[in-house]
Amino acid sequence: MLIAYAAPAEPFHRELEIKKSIFIAHLVPVSSEEEAQEALSGFRKQYKDATHNCYAWRIGTTRILEKSGDDGEPQGTAGHPMLHVLQMQELTNVLAVVTRYFGGIKLGAGGLTRAYSSSLSEAVKEAPIVRYTPHVHLRLTIPYNGVGGFENYIKGTDIIVKDRSFTVKAVMDFLCLPEKEDAHRRFFTDLTAGKADIEELGEEYVKMERKIRSYSKRH
Repeated sequence: MLIAYAAPAEPFHRELEIKKSIFIAHLVPVSSEEEAQEALSGFRKQYKDATHNCYAWRIGTTRILEKSGDDGEPQGTAGHPMLHVLQMQELTNVLAVVTRYFGGIKLGAGGLTRAYSSSLSEAVKEAPIVRYTPHVHLRLTIPYNGVGGFENYIKGTDIIVKDRSFTVKAVMDFLCLPEKEDAHRRFFTDLTAGKADIEELGEEYVKMERKIRSYSKRH
């Protein structure tokens, strides 16, 4: 059974200057710890001249694996605040890296925590975050006289038609939310006086827009 989750639709980065230090926050969609580690290694090579490349990742849905690192910053001032941002936004299957170029002004422990968390949270606000929502894949076979009723019914519903084919009968492949499946089945059965054949073909994720929660943290 698929479980809904939110993650970046594609890699994203945002640069922020805080007291002359440059913080570059990166968000990358990943599907495994190996993929996250490989991407992190890539950032470390790309920004090998940076002062720090701190990171946090969350991976999985039924069981979420979490890891973070401070990369030389005082313990707990970078990776953990970044991980907290991902947790607050309920993001998973994501790697966050904040690259810092030191500007000569020390921020102190509290200042570092605020800098890393704020730079990442600002990136999350602007990143293309989507919600991957499980949908049931159904195949509906109906007589031709039911096609008009089908087309009228699906307007404004959660149904996403993947394919239409017309041979001896009309065959519609579509996705719908699991909680709506029973209602759709009843409608199509009634529409065709019991002549509809409905086959379940599994589940698929559908990308849906997601609003970002406001983030605030006191120190």
